[in-house]
Amino acid sequence: MPTDYSPVERRIANALSKFPAVKKAVKGIYARLVFLINRQPSRMTASVHMDAVGDEGLSTFFGYYDKSPVSTDGYLLCHATRAQTHRKPAHGEIDIMVFGADDIKHPLLTLTSRTYNWQQGARAHWLDARRFIFNDFDQASKQYISRVIDMETGDEAARYARPVQDSFGRDYFLSINYRRIQALRPDYGYRNMAALTPDELSDLDNDGIWKVDQTSGQAVLLYSLAGVCGVDTDPQFGAAAHKVNHVMISPDGERFVFLHRYFVRNRKFDRLMLADKYGRKLNVLSAHGMVSHCFWIDSQSLLAYMRGPGGKDGYYRVDVDTGGISSLFEGALDGMGDGHPHVHGNWFITDTYPDKSRMQRLVKANLDTGDVMELGRFFQSFMFGGESRCDLHPRISPDGSKVFFDSVFDGRRRLYALTIPS
Repeated sequence: MPTDYSPVERRIANALSKFPAVKKAVKGIYARLVFLINRQPSRMTASVHMDAVGDEGLSTFFGYYDKSPVSTDGYLLCHATRAQTHRKPAHGEIDIMVFGADDIKHPLLTLTSRTYNWQQGARAHWLDARRFIFNDFDQASKQYISRVIDMETGDEAARYARPVQDSFGRDYFLSINYRRIQALRPDYGYRNMAALTPDELSDLDNDGIWKVDQTSGQAVLLYSLAGVCGVDTDPQFGAAAHKVNHVMISPDGERFVFLHRYFVRNRKFDRLMLADKYGRKLNVLSAHGMVSHCFWIDSQSLLAYMRGPGGKDGYYRVDVDTGGISSLFEGALDGMGDGHPHVHGNWFITDTYPDKSRMQRLVKANLDTGDVMELGRFFQSFMFGGESRCDLHPRISPDGSKVFFDSVFDGRRRLYALTIPS
């Protein structure tokens, strides 16, 4: 019996997007009904060896799919907690741990952050082989900050007055307003400060994307939300609430993409934007209503799950120089639905949301040949939902030998390392 949602079911879900509250209620009821029919006897199947990170009493996860948790020196970075992760994030602390290449059970270094969410943690990621950055909340200044830690000494190497969203090595990083995110998409926001009020949300001139020089610490507002809305403007913009999120810098550091999301009477619209690091050029790559997850294939092209020019949701290649959009594998993967692609050379890993049996798939695909291999299926109970959901968010190690993904198939949030078949 097929357990994937059919094209008809997906079209109905898209049609209900005009009515977010109705869609949420219908989706919740329908998912539970079809689960009773399609539930599987096993909570996990994997075709290759995998190991859990951290000791048995610990919940661990890395965060988003766009960064590898492994440094080029082989250190493994992750978030850890003994709290219940099926509940919304609290005002407490979360641990940030670093493990050695040969021991993923006993951390070499443990720090704490006062600010996190279940989807991206404290946005911890490597800047180079031995330095990593993460977000925190400074009690004295009452603001979100970012901290850089040197693995060689275990000491704080730098501290910045703005939180990180994405970085380019130790050159610069880009920052967004997490109070705005908390107001419009709390899944990726922080709770130490109040979310922006409706009046504050309407200020588009003094909010947007900041660029922070890592040497001087100087921050400049590179692109304002007003500037973003001024590109290919839409009559709906005036009545909408706006945010930018999911900033991803190109491999050469010259450009970056981000999502411009705006809400009209709670209905969400997406635009995929391309910008440069100098604040000079800004243009729209896609504005067909939905853009979900992207990853740079190289500095000239993207792999994205989004709505294409013909109105079909699926995986697409996007040429950022020409603006050309082409279906990946002639739509062969589109039936799986939305996923989180992470590219390594000529292949990538992606995942799926829970199907009718609440199983999430982990898939490897070759960009050149179109060959697809399923690596495993993992159960997610209804206990983990909304802000506390656990997407697999697969990420590849720098040498391409392992995939790291988060899962709750055993009832706890855990980071797993899975060996990739050659």
